[in-house]
Amino acid sequence: MSPQENRKVSICMITYNHQEYIGQALDSILNQKTTFPFEIVIGDDNSKDDTQKICLSYAAKFPEKVKYHRREKNMGMMPNMIDILSKCDGKYIALCEGDDYWTDENKLQTQANFLDDHPDASLCCHNHFVLTNNQFIPANKDAAQKLSFLTTEDYLLDPFFHTSSYFFRNSAQPTVYPEWYNNVLAGDHFLVLFLSMKGKIGYIDKKMSVFRNHGKSVSFTRAALDIKENFVYHLEKFDQYSNEKFQQTIHRVIQKWNVLYKVYEPVGYFKKLGYLFGKTKFYMQNFKAVGGLKLLIKYLVPGSVLRQIRG
Repeated sequence: MSPQENRKVSICMITYNHQEYIGQALDSILNQKTTFPFEIVIGDDNSKDDTQKICLSYAAKFPEKVKYHRREKNMGMMPNMIDILSKCDGKYIALCEGDDYWTDENKLQTQANFLDDHPDASLCCHNHFVLTNNQFIPANKDAAQKLSFLTTEDYLLDPFFHTSSYFFRNSAQPTVYPEWYNNVLAGDHFLVLFLSMKGKIGYIDKKMSVFRNHGKSVSFTRAALDIKENFVYHLEKFDQYSNEKFQQTIHRVIQKWNVLYKVYEPVGYFKKLGYLFGKTKFYMQNFKAVGGLKLLIKYLVPGSVLRQIRG
């Protein structure tokens, strides 16, 4: 019987220096209760700690489920991920990075059932927790409906779910990922955009995974302006890739990011203030989305004063 007939699921796991966490991540997957077989395909980007040792022990113990690939040289996050996705041969693919984990033993079955029941959906995601300073924080408020569908535009405007919840059709991936995708910092975000072009995004309002916020992710290790510039550049690339189908929404998102991050640019106080006043209408229309009063204070109060107050 073929993998598709078995409704086999491949779990794509990229990892780098996750010795403290990857055992929990793997256990949370192996504990899944399903009516179908699944595999875990690990891409270790040349970890320098004991991640390799831990992964090899799991591969030896569960040879029918765990496939371990270690890079001889560090490839970088996105090339590593793209390669591991190509090694996943299941009808469906789920994501779980080596420092995150799942909390519901029926997660895979629930999401497989969802895509089986909704052939017009290419992707299924769910609510999650954020683990910060040993505290579990709900990532999103409970939705009005326990089950909902989103479009590409919906996700562009409010990308509220996390990589650990992604579950999608293997066939919905691009046949070949565009070259620019190799340099994306927010690779998970653009993966959803690619997948959403092939069908609806299903969302289940149930917390079934944990995103571990430990200060080692891209958003903590890269400067704010670097992240903004990378994101905006690749949104423009995606606009071209999608033949400008979502151009109006993309321009709105770029405008939001410009308002959010102009305050960090190394320009004078009055220049930043003048920029904000020029965007007053947009700021008021998107008050909550751009940070509300918190962002306004950053613009109105000079950075040197804010640093003295915090100090």
